[in-house]
Amino acid sequence: MRALHRLYLASGLLSAASLVLICGLILAQVVARNLGTTVRDAEEFAAWAMAAAGFFGLPYALHCGAHIRVQVFTRFLSASAQHVLEVVASVIGLALAAFLAWYCVAFVLESYNFKEVSQGLVPVPLWLPQLPMALGSILLVVAFAERLVCVLQHRRFELSDNAEMSE
Repeated sequence: MRALHRLYLASGLLSAASLVLICGLILAQVVARNLGTTVRDAEEFAAWAMAAAGFFGLPYALHCGAHIRVQVFTRFLSASAQHVLEVVASVIGLALAAFLAWYCVAFVLESYNFKEVSQGLVPVPLWLPQLPMALGSILLVVAFAERLVCVLQHRRFELSDNAEMSE
């Protein structure tokens, strides 16, 4: 499981690197405009980096317990009812993540097979900026599967103190 935790951390670092890339692109564009020029397709690359940041951040956020949880209702339930609810939530999350991953991978493969390129000044094969979307969603499936196993074994998956699980 430590290898998976390192994978989630790497995914979070890729998300952070994508945010830094966005800042760099915006800064380069501001400087270039003040010098009377522009950075080619900076907005397009920044948009791709934003999508990468979001998708790479999903498994890391799940592992850290950073996703929104509504505990107003669950705190009044018994420990066994909370456990059942956690199992159901993990199964639903896993199913939704698997659905997302399936279609993200299909989307990337379609772009690759049709040799689609971006419409900007820099022709980039579209499967390249779409790949982080597929990889992030696949990692989210892995994270939800691990979370489900942990919940079934009454072990804690999330690192955060806010995401406590009853035993």
